[in-house]
Amino acid sequence: MSWLRTSALLLLVLPVAGCVGGGNKVEAIYALTATTPSVSRGTSAQLLVPEPRALSALSSEKIAVKPTPITISYYPAVAFEDQVPKVLQRLLLDTFQNTGRVKAVGLPGQSLLINYQIVTEIRAFQAETFGSDQARVEVSVKVLNDTNGRVVADRIFETTAPMAGDSAEAAATGLNTAAAALATDVVNWTLTVI
Repeated sequence: MSWLRTSALLLLVLPVAGCVGGGNKVEAIYALTATTPSVSRGTSAQLLVPEPRALSALSSEKIAVKPTPITISYYPAVAFEDQVPKVLQRLLLDTFQNTGRVKAVGLPGQSLLINYQIVTEIRAFQAETFGSDQARVEVSVKVLNDTNGRVVADRIFETTAPMAGDSAEAAATGLNTAAAALATDVVNWTLTVI
């Protein structure tokens, strides 16, 4: 495995002394890192990656954990570098760009002449500590033709990654692994349906 790929898989931890939402002291901020997936085909289309939708429990910087199938809480004193939908949006954008096989991919407001939108909704983005410790990311994806508003294809993606125990660092590492795998799957699938 090359140094670049290895470093792309590493989790960036930024020590901070500031606060994130609600005045809680944050001791570490975690980032997701995009991989460079191998893709079998490219596209001359221009893609837009809007911010994913999510319920409010998954729309914060906090790292969610489900100790039971119906309970959501958060690891204390840690956060992602931004709200989860924005972090996932950036991860998808970076993964598309890293392929080098997409003519252009951008965010809303960047004035691209868009062919397709990659519309997403976060269904799960959490550590799960009931049963075995694992990180789970589940996202509904629609490829939308920007010219006529029709859905070209839609699919639900889900990935899990084992966690080395019930801790914020283990959760962030597991979520980084699961989210990067999911982003790779989304990119490969998208390039086959457009």
